[in-house]
Amino acid sequence: MNKPKEKLFIIFIIVTLIVSVVYLYLNHLQENHKSALWSGERCSSELKSVKYQLNVVTDYKNRLDKLLTETQKTHEADKARFKDVMENCIAMKQQSSICQSQFEDLQSECKKVKEDYDKLIKESEKIKSPR
Repeated sequence: MNKPKEKLFIIFIIVTLIVSVVYLYLNHLQENHKSALWSGERCSSELKSVKYQLNVVTDYKNRLDKLLTETQKTHEADKARFKDVMENCIAMKQQSSICQSQFEDLQSECKKVKEDYDKLIKESEKIKSPR
């Protein structure tokens, strides 16, 4: 009877070892599953955070693009106004030169008319004097 007890004891040990190995394997799988879940949750949380940051940055970029577009339009309008003002200034300068030239011509003509008038007066006095 000693042999069946030993056989039974060895079977018990083998079954205990198999159950222990299965338990350890299942425990290991459960830990891996928990770790994977935690990593997945962390990844999901980080993804949400990155999405939020991306939305904030995108909104900021869109506002900057809009501001840049408005600034460029204003700059172009200012540039066009400056061009118009410069063209008007050039035209006024040319007109001023023309007026100055006409004024000088008129002065010269007036001087000539005055000289002619003075001559006529002198001649008229000469004519009136001999009598």
